[in-house]
Amino acid sequence: MPLAPVRYRVAMPEPVSHELHVTMEIPALADRQSLDLVFPAWAPGSYLVRDFVRHVYDLAISDGHGHPVPAERLDKLRWRVRSDGRALRVSYRVFAFEQSVRTSFLDDSHAFWNGTSVFFYVEGETQRPCLVAVAAPPHWKVSTALVPRGRNSYRAQDYDELVDSPVEVGTHARHAFSVGGTRFEVALYGRTNAAVPRLLDALRRIVAAAGKLFGGFPFDRYLFIIHALPARGGGLEHACSTTLDIAGLGFEDEKGYLAFAELAAHEFFHAWNVKRIHDRVLGPFDYTRENYTRLLWFHEGFTEYMESVILLRAGLVAAKPYLEALADEWGKYLVRPGRNVTPLSELSFEAWIKLYKPADNHTNRTVSYYEKGKWAALVLELLLREATAGRRGVADLFRRLWRDFGKSGEGLTSADVRAAAEAVAGRGLRSYFERYIDGTDELPLPALLRRAGIEVTRHPVWADEDDPTKARRQRSWAGLTFAGDRPTVRNVVPDSPAWRAGLTFGDEVVAVDEARVTAATVGKRLADRQPGESVRVAFFRQDTLRVAEVVLGQNPEEKWDFALQIAPPLPARGIRRGWLGA
Repeated sequence: MPLAPVRYRVAMPEPVSHELHVTMEIPALADRQSLDLVFPAWAPGSYLVRDFVRHVYDLAISDGHGHPVPAERLDKLRWRVRSDGRALRVSYRVFAFEQSVRTSFLDDSHAFWNGTSVFFYVEGETQRPCLVAVAAPPHWKVSTALVPRGRNSYRAQDYDELVDSPVEVGTHARHAFSVGGTRFEVALYGRTNAAVPRLLDALRRIVAAAGKLFGGFPFDRYLFIIHALPARGGGLEHACSTTLDIAGLGFEDEKGYLAFAELAAHEFFHAWNVKRIHDRVLGPFDYTRENYTRLLWFHEGFTEYMESVILLRAGLVAAKPYLEALADEWGKYLVRPGRNVTPLSELSFEAWIKLYKPADNHTNRTVSYYEKGKWAALVLELLLREATAGRRGVADLFRRLWRDFGKSGEGLTSADVRAAAEAVAGRGLRSYFERYIDGTDELPLPALLRRAGIEVTRHPVWADEDDPTKARRQRSWAGLTFAGDRPTVRNVVPDSPAWRAGLTFGDEVVAVDEARVTAATVGKRLADRQPGESVRVAFFRQDTLRVAEVVLGQNPEEKWDFALQIAPPLPARGIRRGWLGA
């Protein structure tokens, strides 16, 4: 016998209040004398406990006759209700005024919600179908990946699907296209100076390239919700949709279109990696607490890498500019002092407590598993290409995992990823996983690139400067970075000149060699001196004025260049062709 559904209704009678009015109708559950109502604490895909319940107000519970039913609050997320098997009606309001892909927002121009920030669930009953009706203002449209049941009414097979299907409501523009018989819809809200046909063409190419890689799509319909906002805010993946917050007026040059394509490719690839190919703990979810995984380097870092593969195959970026951008990013990565302190697998596990709540020493002790995971993926790409004469790479790893785990929905482990990679390579990869995933060895990218027919060079950052005075001033280095409108120290690189002189986080520099400085001039005054010379730095630590002698060092930052070799050896040609198509 089919399970009776849980029914929700979301209304927005006063958009200026920024409050969503939500009702939840729980069917009669004869075998349940009491029920626990639970509000989620986090949004899958964003690994931070956010305590969405802090935005819930005016909770009221009644039975089928409208009689109030008391509830006992057990903790910050749970209410226990004495139901005696009766049907219940739960009503509450959600303050929706956080404009992000993870939360909910309502004003007089539109509404958007990500489900875990809006919907209660009954503990033990999340497998029940869910019906949701949207009571929108006149002339507002509704866009969601949920299955429609009538005008502004939708069905989810269970609670997981309900909260994995964000909803856009308003006067947004709607577009659609098809690839391989699958329908793709676009809901575009906000002001943008982008040529919208170019955005749609980029999306069409991205989905076609990804679909070709996997041999089709795991859905019949997919929705892109795009918010054109004053500043870019990132994206969040879902099984049959994604939300992209872009800088609406950021399309002043080609970089704006490339940034859009990168974000879209990343989030769309998640339809496979993390939504269907996923760690066993990442679905079904425990919405009340952290869901620890050691695979975020794979789910996020490897997706960061695969976005470039998708863009290359889609023809949205060519090999030469891709290599140029890669070299620039590699140079920036190499000056991150915490890149080889903590293993990638541990960085993944600690995401909940470190990446999104960074301490002052975060930069010195850790690095993003997105960033290092991308470089680890590229290293594995080149190792796989070497082992197979260029025939197979990371894309083949994903195809294998899709076949063995994604289609069945069975969760995987780190050991499964390693076994699949070794099957693709046709040989063991123990050293790779022990040294670069579970260890902290420096990634051997330059050597692998040279063996792949890529010319790799590097030189000091000042070597590219035509102005000799500017070049001279770029040589000195104190190891300080500053934050905000005042010259307040954000970070001191370990064992740098400033570190050895005793400066630390939060110190406010007020003078360099007796010259008063601001946030705009502190770097200039430090650059007045050359490596090996001493400067007097005056700073406030709390309310005490101090002076330190800083003996400047030489700037360690280098400029890297990656370029296609004119006539690489035959083995390198095969590797390069398989990787870049070049």
